[in-house]
Parts: sequence; C-alpha cells; structure tokens
Amino acid sequence: MDIQCRSGMRIVLAAVAAMAVGLFSGCAPIASPPPPVTASPPVAPQSREETPRPAEDPGYLDAVSAFQSGDMERAASLFEQVSQAALDEPSRRRALYGLACARLTMAQDEKELAKARSLWETWRAESPPGGDGEDPKFMAGILSQYRPAFLVKDIKAACDKECDKRLLEKEEEVRRIIQRQVQALEEIHREIQEKKKGLSNY
Repeated sequence: MDIQCRSGMRIVLAAVAAMAVGLFSGCAPIASPPPPVTASPPVAPQSREETPRPAEDPGYLDAVSAFQSGDMERAASLFEQVSQAALDEPSRRRALYGLACARLTMAQDEKELAKARSLWETWRAESPPGGDGEDPKFMAGILSQYRPAFLVKDIKAACDKECDKRLLEKEEEVRRIIQRQVQALEEIHREIQEKKKGLSNY
C-alpha cells in the first residue's frame, strides 16, 4: 500500500513538475532578435552652387556698376532708391552701406563729410556681426582718398611753408618791378630836366 502511494505520489509530482515547466516556458517571453538596422545612405551636403540664391535687385546691380565706374553721384542716387524700396532688412542695409561709401568718397567739405559719417554710423549700428553681404571693395574708393590726421597735419605744415616761400618770392618780385619803374621815372625826369636846361641856354 505504501509502495503504491509512493509511486502514485511520484507520478503526481512528475506531472505537476511537467505542467510547471510547461507553464513557465509558455508564459516567459521569448526574446526575439532585434530588427535589422538598415543604414540610411549619407546625405551629401549641398554645395553653394546647388543652394538657390535670391535674384539680385537690378537697381542694386546698377548702383554697384556706377560705383565701380567712378560715377559716385549716380551710385549714391541708386543706392538710396534701393535702400528705401528694399523689401527685406539685409537688402536695405547692404544698399545703405553702398550709399555711405559713395557719400564718403564724394565728400568735399566738412558738412558733406558729417552727413556721410552719419549714414555710416546708421549702417554700422544696424548691421549684425559679419554684415549682410556688404561688398568690402567699396572701401577701396574711400581708402584711396583717405588721409590720416597726422598726415593731413604734415601736409598742411608743408603747404604753409611753401605758401610763405612763394609769398616772399612774390613780394620780392613786386619790389623789383616797383624799383625798376621808379628808376625809369627818374630817368625820364633827368631827360626832361636836361632838355629844359638846353632850351634855357638859347
């Protein structure tokens, strides 16, 4: 009897163990392999040529052409028109830069220079670091006429010295002319006196 009970118990335990193994294996998640990662092809960076750029304003191009040909009056007029009609800030500032350069190049007196500097300061105050595509070649016309303060002072001193020298030369020339004229008058006076003296002898 005990042997039968023990064998029965073993069978039950074996069945329970088999069921437990089956349950655990059925409930446990089966690890699936990760999905294959497909490497996306590298995206080639766009070159400057491939990046579409907005079309240049014809008025701005005309202003640049006038500036480069030395027609500063026309360049300034065109740059001013473009700066007033520009639809975006970068275009307006770029035209303002050209206008300031043209006015600085044209300045003939302190008043014109002050106005040109005011335009320049307006552009400088509004322009972001690096600017908006302003053409640095515009500065060539200004730098070709630029005279630093110390050089202007030296030129003025040299001019004053030269002017003083020329003034002395002119004064000396005038003195000689007057002296010759006085001598000529004295000579005429002597001739007249001699003629009078000759007539009185008759």
